[in-house]
Amino acid sequence: MEKLKNLWDDKLWFKILVIVVILALSYWFGIIAILLGFILFIYAIVTVIRKYIFKKNTRFKVRYILLSFLALTIMGGYGYAQTHPEEMEQSRIRQQETKKAAETKKAEDAKKAAKAKKAEDAKKAAKAKKAEDAKKAEAARQAEAAKQAEAAKQAEAAKQAEAARQAEAARQAEAARQAEAAKQAEAARQAEAARQAEAAAQAQAAAQAQAAAQAQAAAQTEQNGNSSGYIRDANGRWHRSNGQFASKKEIAAAGLVW
Repeated sequence: MEKLKNLWDDKLWFKILVIVVILALSYWFGIIAILLGFILFIYAIVTVIRKYIFKKNTRFKVRYILLSFLALTIMGGYGYAQTHPEEMEQSRIRQQETKKAAETKKAEDAKKAAKAKKAEDAKKAAKAKKAEDAKKAEAARQAEAAKQAEAAKQAEAAKQAEAARQAEAARQAEAARQAEAAKQAEAARQAEAARQAEAAAQAQAAAQAQAAAQAQAAAQTEQNGNSSGYIRDANGRWHRSNGQFASKKEIAAAGLVW
């Protein structure tokens, strides 16, 4: 191993030989070369992380590793294509079939999407038409309700006007009745007053007549008393001629009124 390392470091022809051998092997063993290329790519990433993040020295430079990765990958891919044409053809056919299947599936998906979109548009149109019909029906219902409300309002106004007219007529009739009652009461009061005045006049005349009769009777009694010797004072008491009070029997016996 040490000899090989020294040959690599000292001999240019050895480096060229090694590179040619590696490229030849990569050409004949394409799959292995590609696999090794990916391994080198991963190793390059690890080297970058070790060098720039963990600050550790690396044995190989990153650019050489990346060049090796590119060389192995390109040579391996080309060699595999050249040494396995039937497999590449099958791979190409599979890719075409896969692509065709993908395109077919894409076309079917597009067709389904278009059909779904058409159905969705039809559904939306039907829904919009239904909403429009519902809106028109609602507008018609509201207009009918407004018309009925207006008719009810007018009927209520007419009813209230009729009720007000009847109330006014009833009030006027009541006022007329009260006026007639007041007129009749006034006539009855006047008639009663006239009757009472007539009765008072008659009572006054009767009283005057009675007073006159009493005065006349008193005058006659006094005249009789004077003739019998008895005298009646201002209080209506009878006295004898000597001034003493007379008894009821004496007065009755004399034919006088007590």
